[in-house]
Amino acid sequence: MSEKRTVLVASGASGGHLFPALAVAEALRARFEVKVILGGSKFLDVVERTGLPYVRLPAAAFNDRGPIRLLWAVAKLGQGFFKALRLVVKERPAVVFGTGGYATVALMLAAKLRGVPTVIHEQNVLPGRANRFLARYADVVVLTFEDSLRYLPRVRGRVVVAGTPLRDEILDAAGMPVRREEGMFNLLVLGGSQGARILSEVVPEMVAMLPDAERARLRVVQQVRADDFERVTLQYAAQGLAGVTVETFFNDMPRRYAEADLVIGRSGVGTVLECATMGVPAVYVPLELADGHQKLNASVAERAGAAVVVEQAYFTPANLLVHVRALMHDTVRREAMSTAARALARPDATAVVAQVVVESIRH
Repeated sequence: MSEKRTVLVASGASGGHLFPALAVAEALRARFEVKVILGGSKFLDVVERTGLPYVRLPAAAFNDRGPIRLLWAVAKLGQGFFKALRLVVKERPAVVFGTGGYATVALMLAAKLRGVPTVIHEQNVLPGRANRFLARYADVVVLTFEDSLRYLPRVRGRVVVAGTPLRDEILDAAGMPVRREEGMFNLLVLGGSQGARILSEVVPEMVAMLPDAERARLRVVQQVRADDFERVTLQYAAQGLAGVTVETFFNDMPRRYAEADLVIGRSGVGTVLECATMGVPAVYVPLELADGHQKLNASVAERAGAAVVVEQAYFTPANLLVHVRALMHDTVRREAMSTAARALARPDATAVVAQVVVESIRH
């Protein structure tokens, strides 16, 4: 019996990079020896729980304009490249797959130097800096959204639009029947790691503005930052809601999505695609980032009819109240949004991306 060939899977330091990378790594591990390549130490516990071997590369972002910081980032990239080159020489991988981040840059360049096939995956509509650079050299560029092509004018390799691999627990829960209490309206509020504060300020105030009859049929499940937990809990306690759950983190997200009639949240690609897969209508408040990638993610869902987008400058209790009341009383519209959301989903994304990686191997 021949030895398994090796696949190196590289990821940046964010969850948006890492979780799709791990989903593909898990899909490949039955056929290949898979090693995960990381930039930094964030999410090490998540990787360790998979049991996959991993290597950490030196990496630093280039988004700080200070000359000293820029030199530091260049030095780190150089260190990462030489470590990656030694790794590629040693492992002799059949293919290298990366999901973005500066550690991915080092590994991909090392792989290209050694003639190893390269595949990159972009999660957002607007590709990150690392993938915009790598798209010029990669053998295959896998996109979540076809709209991304307009931001990648120099792609030279094959392009595949395949969606983003999601966690198995979300995929397993999609389509499963859920019992909802008749007459109740379930609101799920997801702040995300960077943007929960404004949601923690606006949503409780919006709930307080609801007429008593509507507030009596509302259930709220809300994720908050730790320093907002006590304030938000006390605000809801004073409103006499039928049911409120306030937590800093949810371990049972599939159930929370499945029970929700409406999600209010940021529009990171993970949230957008999880809502799509679970068929949940959403009100998105894009995090105001310099590159505007969350706004672009949200606009895809809005154009499809799956979501309403409210820019942060207009995200007030009064404006949110208009949207929530309209959706609370319009079951037909919510069902149409749910159908539109599911049409955006790619539940087969993990299998498709894994197959693209396998097909890129030069026999």
